[in-house]
Amino acid sequence: MINEKKVYGSEEVANLCGCSKAKAYNIIRALNDKLIKNGTPREAVIAGKISREYFHDQIKI
Repeated sequence: MINEKKVYGSEEVANLCGCSKAKAYNIIRALNDKLIKNGTPREAVIAGKISREYFHDQIKI
């Protein structure tokens, strides 16, 4: 599907993890911090969003 989103927001993360939106924001922030620590330029990371591919890889779902 061409219109498929490539990133998750807090609502999608909360639904996938079965947690609150506040916890989902914490998860996204931690994963984004890990991306930056591993060499991704800070400018390439979108606050409050996480790549679907990276999320699934890290969460193992």
